[in-house]
Amino acid sequence: MACASTSIIKTEESSLPTLHNAEKVLAINEWRLLGRLSVRNMRQSWFTTLEWNHRKGIDDLTLSTSLGGVVAKILYSKQGILLTDEEGVLQHVSEEELASLLGYSAPLKHMKYWVRGVLSPEFQGPSSREYLDDTVLFKQGGWNVQLERFQTYGEVVLPARVTLIKEDLKIKLVVDKWWMEK
Repeated sequence: MACASTSIIKTEESSLPTLHNAEKVLAINEWRLLGRLSVRNMRQSWFTTLEWNHRKGIDDLTLSTSLGGVVAKILYSKQGILLTDEEGVLQHVSEEELASLLGYSAPLKHMKYWVRGVLSPEFQGPSSREYLDDTVLFKQGGWNVQLERFQTYGEVVLPARVTLIKEDLKIKLVVDKWWMEK
């Protein structure tokens, strides 16, 4: 991205996104977010900082402690998943192995859409959205997705809080900053 212009974009709080927003969001090929991630199931809960870089079909996620220590780096693409653990060991892993190592199963394939407030095109079949005050709710692949705190970033409206629930697992992401290719 040496010649690409990127910027931190945050304008004002916004109302809920329109249907035209999804087209604009999906047209953005490179983006980055910084946020706080919490994961909770019946037995445990985890809190981490998340830095997520998306570019050209590759998702690069870094999970860090509040003190900045890297817990794990995940490189996710159509070619598979590469995991670098806190000791710097790099390994190819399956989605099942990643779930075992993390202690929960994250829907990475779909989260890259959901965090931007759009339905995952990976799911075929009907998906309906419910609008409740300043919240958008929908269900895909057995996941209940709740999008809140919408903000306008440049020409798109994005959620600043995303909650995913499936069975006893709850994943919550609060986005502190977005960067997008202009």
